[in-house]
Amino acid sequence: MKKSLASVEIAAIIHELQRLVKGKVSQIYDYGEKELLLQVHAPQLGKQLLRIIPGKLLNLTDKKETSLRPTGFCMQLRKYIDNATINKIEQQNSERIVIIELEKKERFYLIIEFFSTGNIILTDNTLNIIGVLHRQIWKDRAVKPRETYVFPEHKAQWKDISSQDLEELLNKSEKKNIATALATEVSLGGVYAEEICKQTQVDKNKLPTELSREEVQKLAGGMKALLKLIANPHGYIYEQEISPFPLSDAIPIKKMETYNEAINTLNPLEVASPFEKKISGIKKMITEQEESIKELQEKIDRNKRKGELIYEHYPALQKLLQIVQELRKSHDWNFIEKELKKEKRIRQVNLKDKKIRIDL
Repeated sequence: MKKSLASVEIAAIIHELQRLVKGKVSQIYDYGEKELLLQVHAPQLGKQLLRIIPGKLLNLTDKKETSLRPTGFCMQLRKYIDNATINKIEQQNSERIVIIELEKKERFYLIIEFFSTGNIILTDNTLNIIGVLHRQIWKDRAVKPRETYVFPEHKAQWKDISSQDLEELLNKSEKKNIATALATEVSLGGVYAEEICKQTQVDKNKLPTELSREEVQKLAGGMKALLKLIANPHGYIYEQEISPFPLSDAIPIKKMETYNEAINTLNPLEVASPFEKKISGIKKMITEQEESIKELQEKIDRNKRKGELIYEHYPALQKLLQIVQELRKSHDWNFIEKELKKEKRIRQVNLKDKKIRIDL
């Protein structure tokens, strides 16, 4: 079952959490270093419990499991933000980071990281770190008290990427297929990268550099359409996923009114038996092998079609190669690039790798 939130899902959760804005934090609980609960008195809603499991989940809940002895970090939060008003709840661009702006006499930020092992950071209004759940030090940033909090260097943002920027990104991508490129380089995550491909009817197994301009525009449009889908989310529960909108070619086991309600059914801290883990691992392996076989067959078919196209256009391609070889005798690659771009069928001239992309 699902154990963490993708960037798209965090964006959906944030929409639903806007009901907490202007509410007051009336109590703070924790369950060791694994889970934090903010009790919020929200306007017109009364008491609400916000569950925060760094690196995993964020949602409203009705479950309240707490430690008998709060951690030092929990006590520190009580000192600074107990009875504070929530001004804003936002996602940092398209990153898996949520920022809760709180205010008493001073303004504070509670920053929740959902990437890697996750973390919770309390800062002042200038992002100077007051306290952290976990001290972390990397080569380019340190997350510890008395340091300035620095957001990780972000990748391209699926929320507002243009088709032109997306095309440039994909032309440089070295990922094995378009689904993987969208999942990692545009921060969509695997499920929603594949969903975008299905919705726009773009072959997910294509190399990123093989896409036509029209296909890139479809993908960019598909990502913009996501914003409308998550603006009014619901909970769609599948065997392995919980999504804020219905997934293509899949039938949900259950539908819930809000995405928060659906996420609240998860317990990522629950320890499964070793037998369940083994069975789940074998099922996953079988699924992955079946998908690999399908992808390999599609790759064989695609490469076979490429060979057929090259054979059909062999005289023209041979002539183009001869022209390039002849031009190289007396001109540099910059001149050749200008000359080749006069031909409409030539999509791209890559001077760095000495490659020419042609529409056949």
